[in-house]
Amino acid sequence: MEIRWLGNSTFEIRSSAGIVVVDHQGALPKTSELEDENTIFAFSQGDDSNHPGGQHQVLTGPGEYEIGGLSVRGVATPADDPAISRDTNTVYVVDADGMQVATLGNPGFQPSAQSVQQISKVDVLLINTEAQGLEPDELSTVIRSLEPKMIVPSGYDSEAGKPSPAMSRLLTELGVKEVEPTPRLNISRSGLPDERTVVVLQQRTAWNTPRKH
Repeated sequence: MEIRWLGNSTFEIRSSAGIVVVDHQGALPKTSELEDENTIFAFSQGDDSNHPGGQHQVLTGPGEYEIGGLSVRGVATPADDPAISRDTNTVYVVDADGMQVATLGNPGFQPSAQSVQQISKVDVLLINTEAQGLEPDELSTVIRSLEPKMIVPSGYDSEAGKPSPAMSRLLTELGVKEVEPTPRLNISRSGLPDERTVVVLQQRTAWNTPRKH
């Protein structure tokens, strides 16, 4: 499995069964621009009218999805304080290549115990640090409750050669003092670490030239 950060809140999860792109910014690419026809676009917030699918497979909320050999589970968490808002954030769990990769989205409140139970086992947790509704200490609490083996936050500033302020605050909360950014995370079930590991990714371009068949 390969995981890339495409900038802003967008992550790409490439598995042997297909590709899942989470929280893509802007208009969806043309099908001819995609490297894999079995590409799913998943959005943590919004609805179908905000993210029209066309020829694409688009997920916009909680549910269990089986698409082209890919298994994706969406779990609802609060996008704001439940006392004042019913807006939801969707945590997606991609089950592929023997691993569970969860994308936290943008929760604005601590997930309930029931939501954490539904999210269940997490091997790799992808976190958007730039538009996060939780403070670093609150985010750290969520991370501890999910117990991921690997944490992949967004927000490394390649031009400055250092983490963004938002990423820095989270890394400090997690006790990470030094980072060595990498273009992509290649991981297999057998390669998962025994202790929690934080991996910082450099931003990659969104789409490559389609492969010749």
